[in-house]
Amino acid sequence: MRDATVKFSDDDFAMGFAIEEAQQSLIIFFDAFVSPKKNQESFLLKIKLENSKTVEHIWVADINASALPLIQGTVANETNFPNIEFMQRVEFQLSQVTDWMFIEDGFLVGGYTIQVIRSQLNAHDRAMYDANAPYKFKN
Repeated sequence: MRDATVKFSDDDFAMGFAIEEAQQSLIIFFDAFVSPKKNQESFLLKIKLENSKTVEHIWVADINASALPLIQGTVANETNFPNIEFMQRVEFQLSQVTDWMFIEDGFLVGGYTIQVIRSQLNAHDRAMYDANAPYKFKN
């Protein structure tokens, strides 16, 4: 999932709503993650990292939630966050989760922030995005 970083404003209403929707529906992710069906794969969480100068949302894979409240995962995309690299193992709190996703029957489930980004693309760019995505969209 080594996609590029997408910048958005802290006051982006659509992105804020997507993050809130993802947080409120996190139980859907964990229900599937704990007992995945044969047609479900590629479980990822997006987490918010921040320090005094930088805020970045990154995807993590290979999730281990056995030591709650700490969760572990492997950074699944390129990042500009200081001292964090692609494929690095990180620990985070559930409160840092800003999105979730998995693939079911080839279609994206969750991915609320992905859907906001996609909805803001023009028709040409959206078609290119869809053609390169490792999953299909229902809409």
